[in-house]
Amino acid sequence: MQALLSHPFQQIEFLLSGTPKQQALAKDLEDWKILKSLHGFKPTLAGTIPLDIDTDSSDVDILVKFNIPAHLQKICYAKFRNLPNYSFSEKTIALRVTLICRFETKKFQYEIFGQFEEPTEQYAWIHMMVENRFLTLADPTFREEIRNLKKQGIKTEPVFCKVLDLKGDPYKTLLQWNQKTDEEFRELLLQRGFQTIPN
Repeated sequence: MQALLSHPFQQIEFLLSGTPKQQALAKDLEDWKILKSLHGFKPTLAGTIPLDIDTDSSDVDILVKFNIPAHLQKICYAKFRNLPNYSFSEKTIALRVTLICRFETKKFQYEIFGQFEEPTEQYAWIHMMVENRFLTLADPTFREEIRNLKKQGIKTEPVFCKVLDLKGDPYKTLLQWNQKTDEEFRELLLQRGFQTIPN
């Protein structure tokens, strides 16, 4: 499966040579020791900032794996409770027990998203891998169209499905695209009027 392959996004170093916002995020993560605090939970960045389709209101998504929910709650409380707008909640998302910790620094809003599953098996990661393949294979006008719709307040998965004219539940649809080949990605992009990057 595409999502289980090692990927540069799993290493924080890719931020250091990225956009100014990505570089600022790398510094913020280091200054507040956020990833180091979550070391035992396999913290993995996800969301729009790694993909460079973020807006001014985008938060930083960090996927983690827990074995015992109370352990994650204890660490988050110990490390982040004094930061602005700290909160911790439990939800069931797509039949998966999910712990969500939110807080802010002066520069970024963070959301830690914990499940029993490995970060690279969580739906948010798989969605990001599919989105990254479309962004990588398409010419820059595709990214700009995605970013423009994001600025209107539309969530990421629905934006991709809108631009690509994919029907059905956006979250389930993108999961299905994780099984498709690059040639199928290129074919869809061309059908929707976007040029693709040569092999």
